[in-house]
Amino acid sequence: MARPAKAIFFDLGETLVTQNIEDNMVTKNALREISPILPRRVSPERLFEFYREGYKINEAIRSRHRVEIPIQVWMRQLLERIIEGNPSDQLVTRAIEIIVKARATNGVAFDDAHSTIQKLSRRDVKLGIISNVSSHEVAMGILDNVRLTEYFDEIVTSARVGIRKPDPGIFHYALMQFEVRPEQAVMVGDSETHDIGGGYVAGLKTVLVDRRQRVEKSLADYRFNSLRSATKGLESL
Repeated sequence: MARPAKAIFFDLGETLVTQNIEDNMVTKNALREISPILPRRVSPERLFEFYREGYKINEAIRSRHRVEIPIQVWMRQLLERIIEGNPSDQLVTRAIEIIVKARATNGVAFDDAHSTIQKLSRRDVKLGIISNVSSHEVAMGILDNVRLTEYFDEIVTSARVGIRKPDPGIFHYALMQFEVRPEQAVMVGDSETHDIGGGYVAGLKTVLVDRRQRVEKSLADYRFNSLRSATKGLESL
């Protein structure tokens, strides 16, 4: 870049943090906790079937239209199907709390995340998160649990904005929060489609962190196999 970057945005999942336990197992454990508080008896196994059916429908909508379906919406839909009626606000709130806690505590930071973020935080550059997640609270809970929250000036989630990566809208919203132009910002992520493709269309410089070396061809301006190896490059942008 001709001029130093004024903002660096990071994806959250599989860039800074990964899952401690496989996602379906986390969901099943949470549904087991939800099962006893339902007004009618439904087994955790049946709950998971309802969840998968709803997820498949919602994921198709989210992917096709790049919009987020917040946890408050899909949880109420799920409970309506399960109890065959209107769930109370208290039940919806409690179920969401259980899901959020389960997912937030499932995130663990990659071993190079802290060192990279700490080094960048010493520079005159703003740091932010742009994450596709149906619950802003999950993103915040993960960051709190792995002790990274303090380093970021803005946490932009699709749950709050309503738009999902790779739609350029969520990138432009994040840029607006920092009052910087696209050419003054960098997007760092593991997804060629969501992070690199989306950042490219929005006009940001892009850095692909391909830990598992799955991407053959990339639009990214820079490419690394870990955050550790990307640190020097990010410091020089």
